[in-house]
Amino acid sequence: MKDTNEMRTLALIGGMSWESTALYYSGLNRGVAEKMGGLHSAPLLMASVDFQKIVDYQLSDQWDKAGCELADLAKRLEDAGADAIALAVNTMHKVADPIRDAVSIPFLDIREALGTALTSTGADKAVLLGTNYVAREDYYFGQVGARLAGEMKLSLLPDDEQSFVHDIIYGELAKGEVSPVTRQKIANGISRVVSEQGVGAVALACTELPMLDLGKLLPDLPIADSTNAHIAACVNFITNS
Repeated sequence: MKDTNEMRTLALIGGMSWESTALYYSGLNRGVAEKMGGLHSAPLLMASVDFQKIVDYQLSDQWDKAGCELADLAKRLEDAGADAIALAVNTMHKVADPIRDAVSIPFLDIREALGTALTSTGADKAVLLGTNYVAREDYYFGQVGARLAGEMKLSLLPDDEQSFVHDIIYGELAKGEVSPVTRQKIANGISRVVSEQGVGAVALACTELPMLDLGKLLPDLPIADSTNAHIAACVNFITNS
């Protein structure tokens, strides 16, 4: 068993949505308990925002305001004693730079965690699922692709199916709703690109998508889940492992 004095404090900025932040909270604590043994749990500082306000910034293209608010939160968490910052959401990594610039402690980037998870699948091609911002903008899709260093090609679902994924993230999953019909429709779309495009893995680039538990419908397809990958990277930081 390790000495608890070795652990470092992680600051988690969540609430986008709180449903996925709950996955982070449980995952971080379980991960630390597994590594440290006994009754150990994760030393955390948390800030949870009002998601509706963030969505309003997204819809009105006021990313700079969202970036300023999240950067201010990060600085306050650093001042409170955090050793690193993690943003428990994929889409808002669009404002990762102002957050990173606001603090002097490490920023644990979910894009790096997903890139590592994808590489570990050994596939030559993967389909990425997330919000339209994540799937169609360079700050995420392009950045993850660059991190793969030519080892894997990223693709997307057809436009209508990608738009459906975007809509259910905000309309269902962020509200804690998990529909069997939605789960099956997304699994069917993934199955089509597997057979038609030779896709060998799936990248879940949305922290709510694990709620669909797609592995049950696609048991033979490697799934790189950004939520679990990010949690694992955060646990490694906390435990110095």
